[in-house]
Amino acid sequence: MKAYLFLAALFLMASFSVHANPLAKKILISVGDLKDNKSKEWKKATCLQVYGIANQIADNGADITCREFNTDNFADKDLSTLSRSFDYHLRIMRTLDGQIIVDVTNWHRHGDSDFKTLGWNFKDPSPETTTKITKEDAFARVIGNFFLYTENELAYKAGLLANGAFESNEIRYDEKAGLFIDKRTEKPLSINQAVNLFENESPRKKNYLRTGIEIGVQLSAAMAIYYKNLVFNQVDFDYTLKSGLKGKYVTGDAIRFDDNDKTSNYGHTYAGVMYYQTARANGFNSLESALITFASSTAWETFEYHEVLSINDELLTPVGGYVIGEATYQIACALISKNNPAAKILGYIIDPNLAYNHAIDKAYYGDKYRSQPDCKKSRWSDISVFVGLESGQKAYEPSKNSDFIAGLEATVINISDYDKAGKGSKLVTDTAMTKMIVEANGNQGLIDLRVITQITMAAYNQKNLTKDEKGQLRGYDLLLGIGSASTWNDHGGKELSADENFYGTVNILGATAHIDAHYNGFNIRADIGVYGDFAMVKSYSLEKYKAGTGGNLSRESSVIQRKQYYWGAGASAIAAISVSKGRWETGYFGQHATATSIDSRNRIESTSGAVFKDSIHINKLYVSFAMTKNLKLQLSREYNIRSGTANGEYASRGVETRTMGTLIYKF
Repeated sequence: MKAYLFLAALFLMASFSVHANPLAKKILISVGDLKDNKSKEWKKATCLQVYGIANQIADNGADITCREFNTDNFADKDLSTLSRSFDYHLRIMRTLDGQIIVDVTNWHRHGDSDFKTLGWNFKDPSPETTTKITKEDAFARVIGNFFLYTENELAYKAGLLANGAFESNEIRYDEKAGLFIDKRTEKPLSINQAVNLFENESPRKKNYLRTGIEIGVQLSAAMAIYYKNLVFNQVDFDYTLKSGLKGKYVTGDAIRFDDNDKTSNYGHTYAGVMYYQTARANGFNSLESALITFASSTAWETFEYHEVLSINDELLTPVGGYVIGEATYQIACALISKNNPAAKILGYIIDPNLAYNHAIDKAYYGDKYRSQPDCKKSRWSDISVFVGLESGQKAYEPSKNSDFIAGLEATVINISDYDKAGKGSKLVTDTAMTKMIVEANGNQGLIDLRVITQITMAAYNQKNLTKDEKGQLRGYDLLLGIGSASTWNDHGGKELSADENFYGTVNILGATAHIDAHYNGFNIRADIGVYGDFAMVKSYSLEKYKAGTGGNLSRESSVIQRKQYYWGAGASAIAAISVSKGRWETGYFGQHATATSIDSRNRIESTSGAVFKDSIHINKLYVSFAMTKNLKLQLSREYNIRSGTANGEYASRGVETRTMGTLIYKF
C-alpha cells in the first residue's frame, strides 16, 4: 500500500467515525545517525520531536518507545525480539549528506488492507525549486500522518469498506444503523470481521466464453479419437441413439458400471483434470470448477450414447478431476509466484491450462492474472522434486531389483500468515490445504506409479505462535477440515498378467487434521485424513481364486471377466508425521485402505459373483539431511503389504520392501 494511504485516511476519517480503540497501538521508534553515530544530540532531539507530534494527535496518548541503534552494525539484531512486543516499527536515520530516511513496518499485519512497509526519503529542496518546505517540515508532516493513521486505523478501514461493500457477496453496509451485516446470517459484524470476509472474496473475472470454447475443443478432440478407434470401441456398444438416451435419462436402465480397461479409466481421470484446470484457469472457484467438470463428464456420457452411462466414469472424472486438478492448480500457482525460472517452468508444465491462458491475458491485457487473480494470492508452500535409486524386493520376484526413482512432493497452504507469529482463529474456504506425492520408478522395462493427492476443501484454523528469546517460533498452527483425496498405486507386471497389482481410489469425502508445532528449535508436523472410498482394485486373491475354481469366471461381473479388476467401496486413512531441527529431519508416511467389491449395476449382470475384499498398507520411514538451503539427501525404508480374499477364502498376502536414497531439491 502506497504513501497516499494516509491522505485518503484523513478524508475518510472526516466523514466516517467509529469508537477509538481504547488500547493504544504500541510503536517502537529506532533512531540512527550515519552522519555522526557517536553523537546523541540529533537522536535525542528527534525522539523528543516524535513524542511531541504523537501526543498532539493521539487523543488517548501514544504508547511509544524510542531507542537509538548503532549504524556501525549492519544488522539490528534486537529487532527480532522486540517485534513480539510492538505493533509498528518506525525507523528514522540521518545519512552522511544530511538526508532523512524514514520507513515504517507493520509488525502485526492483518490482511491485504494493512500496509506492510512504507518508506520516505527527505532532502533539502534544490536551489532551482520554489518550494519553501524544508526536509524537516516534510518529515514532521509524515510523522503526523502516521500517528493519525494508527490512532484511527479502524475508521480508515471502515471508510474504505463502506464505499466498497456494494461489490461484496458476503457483506452489506446498513447506512441507517451504521453497521456491517453478514448477508448469509443477517447478523451485524465488527469492522475486523467485515474486513476479513471482504478480503477473502475473490476478485476473479469469470471467462465463460473462453471456458466453453476450450472445453468444447477438448470434447471434440476426444470424440474424434473415439470414433477413429471405432473397431476397438464398438465392443462396448449396447444401445442405439434412442434406447441409449432413454436408458440413461428416462428409465435409468443404462446407468451402470462399465468394464473398460484400467488405462481408459486413467484417461477419464486425466480428462477430468483437464476440464477442471480449464475452468479454474478462467476465473471459476473450486466448487464452480468441480460442477463444470461434472457437466463436461455428463456431456461426454451423453455423446457416447452407444454405451452405458458409466457410474465409475461419473465418479472418476469429476471427483478425481477435482482433487488432482485443484492440487495441480494450487501447486502451479505457488511455483509461478517464486523468483525461480525452473519453478515457473515446472508450474506451467503441471498446469498447462494456466500457461495457455496466462500467455493470452499477458498479450492482450498486459496482466497474466487477469482471468485468475486468485493465483497470485500469497500461499505457504513446501514443494520439492527428487531423483534417486532404490533397492527392493517385490512379492512375486525371487530376487531383489534396483531401480531409478523420480518424483514430486508438495504441500500448499492458503493461509497468508501460516507459520508466522500471531494468535487467532478463522474459517478458511475455497481450498485450505493441498498435499500431493507423485512417484515413478523403473522395473524391468515397466513403470511403477504412485500418486497420492489430498485436498482440504474448508478448514477451521487456530494458531498460537510466538517467538522465544532466540527468535525461534514457539506454539502451533492447527487446521481441522473436510476434504477429498485420490490415490493410485500401480505396481507389478503388465495388464491382465498374474503379477499385475493396482489399487486406485477416489476418496469421496472425509475429515482431515493438520498441526504444525514449534518448541525449543524443534518443528513437528503431523497430518491425518480419513475418507470414504470408491475403489478400482485388481484383487490380490484373484489368481488363487481362479486356480481354486478351475479358472471359471463366468458368474463374475463383466469387468472381472474381461479386465480382471473390480469396482469397490471402502475406506482409507492417510497419515504423516515429521520432526525436524536444524539440518536434520525424520518422519513417517502411511496409507492404509480397505475395499469390498460392488456386485450390482454391472454392464452385464452377474448371477452369483464372489465377494472380493482387499487392503493395502504403505509404511515409510525416512531421515534426511539438508546440505544446502535447497538441497538435501534422504534415506528411506518402505514396508508395503497387499492382501485379499474371495468369499472369505483364498486368502493371499504379499510384502514389498524398498530401500531408497534420493536427492531432493526444494523450490
